[in-house]
Amino acid sequence: MTISTTTTAPDVGVRSSASDRPLAARHLPSLTGLRWLTAMLIFGHHLMAVEYFGGRAGDLWGFVFEAGKTGVTLFFILSGFVLAWGYKPAQSARSFWLHRAARIYPLHVVGVMLALAAAATLVPEIRSPGVLPVGANLLLISGWFPDWWQAGNPASWSLVCEAFFYLTFPLVIRLVAGRSARVLWSVAAAALVLVALAPAIAAGSPVPMSAASTPLLRLPEFVLGVVLALLMKQTAWRPAPLRFAVPLAVLGYAMSEAPPLPGTDIHPGVAMTVGGFALLVASLASADAHRSSTFLAGPTWQELGRLSFAFYLVHLLVIASVSSAWPDGHPELHWPRAIALAALAFAISLGLAWVLHRGVEIRAQRMLLRFDPDRRGAPRAVDAGAAAR
Repeated sequence: MTISTTTTAPDVGVRSSASDRPLAARHLPSLTGLRWLTAMLIFGHHLMAVEYFGGRAGDLWGFVFEAGKTGVTLFFILSGFVLAWGYKPAQSARSFWLHRAARIYPLHVVGVMLALAAAATLVPEIRSPGVLPVGANLLLISGWFPDWWQAGNPASWSLVCEAFFYLTFPLVIRLVAGRSARVLWSVAAAALVLVALAPAIAAGSPVPMSAASTPLLRLPEFVLGVVLALLMKQTAWRPAPLRFAVPLAVLGYAMSEAPPLPGTDIHPGVAMTVGGFALLVASLASADAHRSSTFLAGPTWQELGRLSFAFYLVHLLVIASVSSAWPDGHPELHWPRAIALAALAFAISLGLAWVLHRGVEIRAQRMLLRFDPDRRGAPRAVDAGAAAR
């Protein structure tokens, strides 16, 4: 998963104070830090899935991180919010799509190559069932086929959803930008209803769909992020402060595992998760926009947040490769040894993420953005800002 929380080009020439800039012109560093916390939720969930911890420690780890998979939900909401926050009507759809492709695709290809290498050596259980599923994953369409949702790099199924979100964003933003608060709140409510209904929609669909991985059914999470950003920009809505938003997000995290309504496949608990996470994103953005940034805006969190995409793409491969030393690939260790093994997997994942971020992600993005059609003839200072998005 990847988003950029830098939304505007830096000012050149005339300098103005932060208080002079419009709300939407302010950067959102706390959301960059939140990306790293989100990646940690997913990392903890995959440690649970591969069973690094055994016994009571395993039960406790599972209690905390069973819902860690909802970190992907948080990434989807973040993506919609940040793209809408930094939306510039003058940017062409071609330019937008190039920026998004430059941001995710080179590292995605490297991630698939690493996954194929791991599948051929240490982690045979992630081998894809043929060439076509791998090709579909490379083209970021594998999630539309439920049987192929984890083909190629198992973690990149979420990029298939993001690719669809990026494809539709120019249309979505034009449909909702400039609308009244009443319309935007109606769209937000509809998005939450669709989240709760997604499993029922998938079950009744005439074509195979998955509520977890089919991009169309994950789109409401992205749209919710979009409309909340527009509400803040267009109507001066100020979300609840963090002292309320954080507990609601924690409650939403816990409710993600709630059962459906009796006799139905409707999941209000998941809607509560999405709503709580969306409020957290908006509250953190509001803190940044009103110059009361949180600890997540600190330099260490910023650097880790920038590494989060590369970390996300490789961490499961590392977790599974490290645990392959055990005959069944599931260590189930006593907690001191499990923590040591988890720390090793974390260190390898972080180091590999740093190398890929510096050596692939940044360089490829700069190279590809030279072809941005909107940059031709634009001032050099604007070019520099665009490359940072």
